[in-house]
Amino acid sequence: MAKDRTLNITTLTAKDIRWPTSLGAHGSDAMVGSGDASQRDQLIAMTKRKRLPPCFQHTDPDYSCVYVTIATAEGLAGHGMTFTLGRGTDIVLLAVRAMKRLVEGRTTASIFERFGAFWRELTSDSQLRWIGPEKGVTHLAVAAIINALWDLWGRVRNVPVWQLLAEMEPEVSLFFRL
Repeated sequence: MAKDRTLNITTLTAKDIRWPTSLGAHGSDAMVGSGDASQRDQLIAMTKRKRLPPCFQHTDPDYSCVYVTIATAEGLAGHGMTFTLGRGTDIVLLAVRAMKRLVEGRTTASIFERFGAFWRELTSDSQLRWIGPEKGVTHLAVAAIINALWDLWGRVRNVPVWQLLAEMEPEVSLFFRL
């Protein structure tokens, strides 16, 4: 893997962005039907008539995301997000903000050279891991941070993220999964 210039991460900012799609029943929720449109429409109609159990009544998603920006002293920034269906996005936002101390003050080299280990560091923080080390809020928060770091890495190399991934040697991409 080519040696990248090292940047100093100064700030991680995060915001809660929402689209009130439930107001006009716009969009769809993967929990409501996975078949064709007519099947989905039938499920939605049945839900509105309250004929489906509550666990299938997902007709009011408000698409939302936590949007993360990771800025460097050298002027580059990476952007990432993680999506939710509305309520609870504020909890993911708080989790991202709780993890910012693990990102700010680091160098990009200390992260990119051991990206898999850094991911494990975020998901295994001794004071936060009880929130959901294998799923849930912790992983949604980490996803936004990691997405912003991938974007930053692509900007360091001046290539899109897909190209960054495509050009990695197989053993390097395996390293990220460990």
